[in-house]
Amino acid sequence: MAFSSTSHLPRIDTEAARRLVLSLFPRCLRTCLDTALRIPAARQTLVRDIIALVPEAAPLALAWSSSADADPLQGDPSPVPARLALTQFLDRYAAAWDRPAARTLADIVVVLSCTVDDAEAAARLALPLWLEFEALPDLTLQLPAIAEAQTVIGLGLAHGPEVDDDDLVPRSEARRMLLEAWNEALGEALLILKGSASGAVAAAAVLSRGGDCEFMTGGLLVPGLSRFGARLTQSIADSAELAERRRRRTAEKALKRSEGSLRELKAAAAASSRHPVPPAETTPRSVPKGHVLVVSEVKDTGSDRKMSVTRGYEDVIGRPIPLAPVPDLVRLRARLAFEFPHAIDTIDRLLVDLVGRGDIGFRPTLLLGPPGAGKSRLAARLAHHLAVGLWRIDATRDSGACIGGTDRRWATAEPAHPILAITRFGIANPLLLVDELEKAATRSDHGRLWDAILPLLEDETAKSYPDPAFQTEVDLSHISWIATANSVDPLPGPLRDRLRVLAMPAPRIQDLERLIPPVLAGIAESRGLDPRLVAALDGEEVDVVRRGWRGGSIRRLSRLVEAVVTAREALSLRH
Repeated sequence: MAFSSTSHLPRIDTEAARRLVLSLFPRCLRTCLDTALRIPAARQTLVRDIIALVPEAAPLALAWSSSADADPLQGDPSPVPARLALTQFLDRYAAAWDRPAARTLADIVVVLSCTVDDAEAAARLALPLWLEFEALPDLTLQLPAIAEAQTVIGLGLAHGPEVDDDDLVPRSEARRMLLEAWNEALGEALLILKGSASGAVAAAAVLSRGGDCEFMTGGLLVPGLSRFGARLTQSIADSAELAERRRRRTAEKALKRSEGSLRELKAAAAASSRHPVPPAETTPRSVPKGHVLVVSEVKDTGSDRKMSVTRGYEDVIGRPIPLAPVPDLVRLRARLAFEFPHAIDTIDRLLVDLVGRGDIGFRPTLLLGPPGAGKSRLAARLAHHLAVGLWRIDATRDSGACIGGTDRRWATAEPAHPILAITRFGIANPLLLVDELEKAATRSDHGRLWDAILPLLEDETAKSYPDPAFQTEVDLSHISWIATANSVDPLPGPLRDRLRVLAMPAPRIQDLERLIPPVLAGIAESRGLDPRLVAALDGEEVDVVRRGWRGGSIRRLSRLVEAVVTAREALSLRH
């Protein structure tokens, strides 16, 4: 494939770049990270390597190979003795003859035949994998030679005419472009693979210390280390991605300020010969630390309508608004984990946004899950514990684009919903919840909610959002947006690109006993009672609830528990 109809430059295959870089990895790590690995074929190749290096181990290697495909969960104990005999022989051979390669082959035997439940196997692999990971930075020195070779292969003959008759790109320029592209692709592949390798190393360390991997129970270490490691390091990856976005935004803002200052200087120089330049105001508007000037001023248009537009917003216009600070995250996580024991991963993915911050701020997030999973309640309880206030928007009833404000020329002029939330709660960073986002109306008579919300989700546009009612730019960049949905299919692509999607799992029957205490606390709160005054359910009452609730909707579980509590209270009054 070519870059254009007149160029013979081949496209860079990112998967090919990944395979090329992966081939440079040390063998144990390479085996763990190879997504295209066929385990039976890999075992046969390993047996041939063992026989070539240690001919004396041939009978043991063949016995292991013939028994390795047996499923240990089915009660066949033969793979374990065969594996132990082979690994012990290779370990002794490596020590006696100073052959580290024999020890490496024994490690790969463990990788290809042990499960993630085997803590001893993970303990054996933890140090070798770490040592191989430590050697990865040296691979950078080998990438230029690979890029050079792939460039020669991509362009065909190394020598030829400088410009082909049917090619508008000179050969020297084509070579430079392709070489740069391969260097970039290989560097990016190495960066991604190093991240996966660090996850595999972390997974081996956790499993060796008695950790467990619920979703890979009984699975082999080959895919297990990589998948479990990705899950372990997901929060770190999210935090790094957020830090990179902030760094890029800061650089972009600095560049824009520099360009703006340069344009102002040029304009001033051009106008100085025609008009005198008045002295500039040297005292900037004072905004205390931890505050934001959301609305600097609303200019008078010469009509009485201006008074009705600004009435009620005097505490916001021209006054710095405080930012709610980040509380104790350990205590906050404990509270949310008590109320939502089935959604610990979702809670951690949300709270990672607050790590290292002084004020509260979340990335635009879509909580995706089945009805009744507790998506809206999680957002509400998060706002409650953070003390930021929750402004709820029902996407099924919201009238078109009014979320972004309505124009001053209309009698129903109203600022954007974030301004309303800031005014009500008195902080510049409240939490806005858009419920059932995928069910918003698709008619565009008065604008669509999906289109109106787009500029409010981007920091650059939200920081200088042109409010139609105030007819001035306002700073809404500190608003936290959380939406809920049962499916992302109806949402347009631009909106999905701006939202981080977090799965909100439905509670299972296994979560019942952990869910009953927070449900009881919620019932007490709704009745205005101290939760300690509502006794816990006894064994028979729990069995009654279990028969009526098999998992799924928390709302249904709450109704069942409340019915049991009500029946218990009625029975006690009768006696």
